[in-house]
Amino acid sequence: MKIQCPSCDQRLDIPEELAGQTIECPACNGKLTIPSPAKPNAATPESASQKILAAAPQKKAKGKKGKSRLPIIAAVGLACILIMGTVTFSLSGSSQTYECEIRGDTVYLEVNSNGSFILAPPDGSSPVFGKWKTQENERIIVCEGKVRGTNKKITVSYDKNTLKLDQFKFNGMNMPLNFIGNPRLKKSNHTIDTR
Repeated sequence: MKIQCPSCDQRLDIPEELAGQTIECPACNGKLTIPSPAKPNAATPESASQKILAAAPQKKAKGKKGKSRLPIIAAVGLACILIMGTVTFSLSGSSQTYECEIRGDTVYLEVNSNGSFILAPPDGSSPVFGKWKTQENERIIVCEGKVRGTNKKITVSYDKNTLKLDQFKFNGMNMPLNFIGNPRLKKSNHTIDTR
């Protein structure tokens, strides 16, 4: 027999042996009572439930109790895309080179996706090698390293959105940014020679 669920209006094909019983709607889980025919046929509740589930449509009804899973599916999909993008970027070995004018000289900074960086001084002296990390909600990139062949430490930090130099330290001493001209990084196609 065919009946309609009063909660979600889903049309259900119900075996006649369930007549007179109260069951859960397979679409919305609402309670519904199956009308009794003139001759009730006794069936076990187990087999009747199995018959209802087999006969029930597979689509989910949009009732009061049924919530959409679309936001969860979208969030999981977005998370997967972000993870794949991060892994792809990390494995691609890509890098970005920046140049910066400091008191008339050009300094080059290459930031690699593997967490390393190279800073090339303008006078051709030994480059600085080190690691970079992010701070302040991943807005600030901090590059910390040593001049090749020495113990001289250099720290350069910049805002990744504005490319404005945030801090410049040499051997732990802050260099006033206005002293070096409030420099700003800009993307460059320069290749740093690391020999």
